[in-house]
Amino acid sequence: MRVALPGSAPVSSVVTGVRFAGGSYGTGFQIGPRGYHDFACTHVAPATPRERLVVHGREVLVAEANDGESSVATLIGAYHELMTVFAGPAPQRDRVFSLFNSLQITDKIGGMVVRPRSETLLDTMAEQVVVVVKDYGSLSIPGPRQASVLVPSHAGAPTAHGEVWKANYPGAARGHAFILGCPKGLAEVHLTESAATTEQERLDWLNGIDVSWRDAS
Repeated sequence: MRVALPGSAPVSSVVTGVRFAGGSYGTGFQIGPRGYHDFACTHVAPATPRERLVVHGREVLVAEANDGESSVATLIGAYHELMTVFAGPAPQRDRVFSLFNSLQITDKIGGMVVRPRSETLLDTMAEQVVVVVKDYGSLSIPGPRQASVLVPSHAGAPTAHGEVWKANYPGAARGHAFILGCPKGLAEVHLTESAATTEQERLDWLNGIDVSWRDAS
């Protein structure tokens, strides 16, 4: 996937999500930069380490939230980390090992590619990339399967690289996002409210975004 952003505003975070499913079984993962596990266990859901093991030659850390409501298991790659979340207490060691061992994981400086092994009969059901840009907004970019159902049937307003539609938040009296359609990709764009940028600057930023989705190789 390629995202072209106008201007020089820094990207503050990039997180990827993927969900595999087959039959009645499904599980989701998040891919973040190195330090993702520690950040989640410190700032998102404070957690205590419970287990450490090795899968695919990489360390996997298991932590249980201090309130006992959830737990996480994270494979620490050379450049990125692959995390999954469980409801309730930390699972048994063999369950964590089997889960990560069922995946093909390739971690490079440009990104981590995760696929289920063919013998698992699992399929990739959903993919998503979230990009946050300081003082401007965030992009939630779905995979091609999900993107096709999000495109409105009517024409949108033209942008530099495609067209855009305004989408109201479901059930909300105020607030909206934008659906940005480009020839090879789509993004749901949420503009932030920041004293560092004007509304027009944020709209101009939206106008210059280009999204192109391609399969990872």
